[in-house]
Amino acid sequence: MGFDEVHKMDITGDGVDETVGVRRNEDGSVEYHVDIDGDGTADMKAVDSDGDGVIDHVLLDHDGDGKYDAAVVDADGDGQMDALAEK
Repeated sequence: MGFDEVHKMDITGDGVDETVGVRRNEDGSVEYHVDIDGDGTADMKAVDSDGDGVIDHVLLDHDGDGKYDAAVVDADGDGQMDALAEK
């Protein structure tokens, strides 16, 4: 399954462009897969679950093993991330 769009942009604010793959799903949700360390594997996945332009949850791979080990969620829908779960 490929991406609908691929962009290079500085997501982390360190002055280095990361690769962002955008996937637009049939249910209206949008996924942003971000390769922060340049190894070709996404280290972050930000999801707009309802297609309103606001990120609803983010999955993070802190240790670079290719598996997400933390999640941040906008639990109350106010546009602010307010709940964190780590493995």
